[in-house]
Amino acid sequence: MMKKIVKIYALASLLLVPFMANSQTLDEAIKHLDAERYTAASKAFNQLAETSPSPQTLFYKGYAILRSPEGLTAESIKMAQTAFEAGNALDKKGDPFNQIGLGMVKLASKDLAGAKLIFEQVKKDTKLKNADVLYRIAEAYTMFPGATDAAEAIMNINMALEKSKTKDNPEYYIVKADAFMLKNEGGEAMNALTNAERVGKKPGKTYERMSRVWLQGRNYKEANDALNKGLSADPTHAPIHKYHSSYLQTMGKYKESAQAAGNYLKNSDGDSKAKLRYAKLAFVAKDYENVKKTIEEIKGTNPDPYILRMSGIINFEENQLNEAIENLNKFIKAAPADENPAMDYGYIGRSYMKLPGEGETRILNDSLGIINIEKAIQLGDTTFNYYQDLSSTFIKNKNWAKAALFAEKAALSKKNPNAADYAPAGIYYNAAKNYDKAEIYFEKALELYKDAWPTGYALYARNKMAKNANDSTFTANFAAAPQWEKYLTLLGESGKATPANKRNVVDGLRYLAGWELQVNKNLAKGIANIEELLKYDPANEDAKKMLEAMKGMNGGTTTPTTPTPPAPPIKN
Repeated sequence: MMKKIVKIYALASLLLVPFMANSQTLDEAIKHLDAERYTAASKAFNQLAETSPSPQTLFYKGYAILRSPEGLTAESIKMAQTAFEAGNALDKKGDPFNQIGLGMVKLASKDLAGAKLIFEQVKKDTKLKNADVLYRIAEAYTMFPGATDAAEAIMNINMALEKSKTKDNPEYYIVKADAFMLKNEGGEAMNALTNAERVGKKPGKTYERMSRVWLQGRNYKEANDALNKGLSADPTHAPIHKYHSSYLQTMGKYKESAQAAGNYLKNSDGDSKAKLRYAKLAFVAKDYENVKKTIEEIKGTNPDPYILRMSGIINFEENQLNEAIENLNKFIKAAPADENPAMDYGYIGRSYMKLPGEGETRILNDSLGIINIEKAIQLGDTTFNYYQDLSSTFIKNKNWAKAALFAEKAALSKKNPNAADYAPAGIYYNAAKNYDKAEIYFEKALELYKDAWPTGYALYARNKMAKNANDSTFTANFAAAPQWEKYLTLLGESGKATPANKRNVVDGLRYLAGWELQVNKNLAKGIANIEELLKYDPANEDAKKMLEAMKGMNGGTTTPTTPTPPAPPIKN
């Protein structure tokens, strides 16, 4: 009897050997998938499906295809569907996990309603008793951008946790966190990840997700803590290096960010696809030399259009402007339909604006630059303050009309423009001799500054004088006097004595002297203004002559005072 029992156990152990070996290989393949070693994972899953075809191995084969970071195509979705159908066919009653896989295929095809029908049937067939089934359904609802359902995911994962006897699978909590992040509920997501951390079976993946939540919420200290824990717990988990690179880039530590990107590559597949993912990381870290080397390595083997985008932006940063325009235009033509090329139009526009040229060439380049930048803004790009940059460019070229136009657009494009937004438009319109427009923006700026910008009143006064230079009534009444008076009052004694204010102070006092003398008939105040002027500009010969003439006048005689001419265009 004992021999029979031993034989039975011996037979059982022999039968278990391939199962255990397959299980270990499957675990390794899953670890590769979690660590973004997609090529290694796919190779392992495909090999398992070929050598040991089962509902489980075929499910993972299809699942790995759908997890590809390179983007799903009709062909790849069909390949996943074929794997799931084959896995489902191996079970006479149908395999619930491969049926869920077929639901994932629906989601990958953006058919949310079709997926839900499949999932609900699987739940009905399994009588809501299988926790892993509910977990996979919850996960499916979080996997495909544009076809997610956070509420369904949370409902199903909560049921899975209720049905689970051990509650020791960290993946349940990770999926729950992913679902809450779809709702931007970082607190609930972190609660779920804390439970995953407590279980402790997948520390690399858990801390990676924690760092993502903290980074998204801009909680950088906590993000750094999670990253350090993840790097210590599982340094082979490539994504933790990816988010470490992102964190360091946010901190402005570009050299360290580039090193972290390199660690991502070391722990990934190292193939063309992995190198492209590395290049994207290194690109953000501004490690342009290594990005260029990597692009050269993969250029012939990887048709990804983002290579063109990175090349174009690097061209721009290195002042290779024609090459930048060429590569970015190629990217726009080759980019996926759901890719917003706003930033690319922005870089193309900025390249045209920086291209050298005079005369007709300059006019053409500026025109093409503006067209592309306007397109970038229209498509919603906020990478740069485009209108302000355009305004600054035209200031350098002393094209005040265009500098003013784009300063105005910069102000009006903001939801709540402030005084500092309106002021440049006023200054540049004044320099362009568009005095009506300048007046509008000076008034807006001064209203919002609430007396915190004394110079604004001097500029406003000059603008009024220039605007009404041919209006004899305005000139005779010295109608800019209130603005000059406000300017000098706000400056106070210390402000008037500041050398930087000398020109405005002298012109303002001279104008007010004329106003007092000619409009108010107050010779004493007029004299006082000129005497004060000479205190700040004692070498002013015109003022000396004016003072002498005024002192020689009797009480009933006045001499007209010529107002200060408008200021020349303001140069920045």
